[in-house]
Amino acid sequence: MQFGATHVINSTEEDLVEKIQAITGTGVDFSLDMTAVPSVYRQAIESLNPTGVCGLVGVPKRGLEATLDMTDLFWGRSTRGIVMGDSIPQLFIPQLINFYKQGRFPYDKLIKYYPIEEINQAVQDSLDGITVKPVINFNK
Repeated sequence: MQFGATHVINSTEEDLVEKIQAITGTGVDFSLDMTAVPSVYRQAIESLNPTGVCGLVGVPKRGLEATLDMTDLFWGRSTRGIVMGDSIPQLFIPQLINFYKQGRFPYDKLIKYYPIEEINQAVQDSLDGITVKPVINFNK
């Protein structure tokens, strides 16, 4: 919520797709899967409105397969892979800087710095959800 979300869903306690359908009425226009976990990817597609688009951002392991109900795509839903944000860096980076200056992109709350000696803690904190993006500082 501190990053501007209007709703938060704990998928371990609620059915994610049902909750999104209840909140939106028809589903979302866009969804992103950043996990590359097939079951999560399927939920991202099932959460779309009939003409919504799902972006696959997470990098799957080679050979990893996902199953879909083909009727989820039949009515116009689509999905596509996104590499490096599919952006033009010369435009996108200045836009992100402006969002940060406006208080709309608090990237500093998403990162946490760790000295190289705490690399294992950085990995664990990322797995535990303590930090979104651990940054290893090689300088003391």
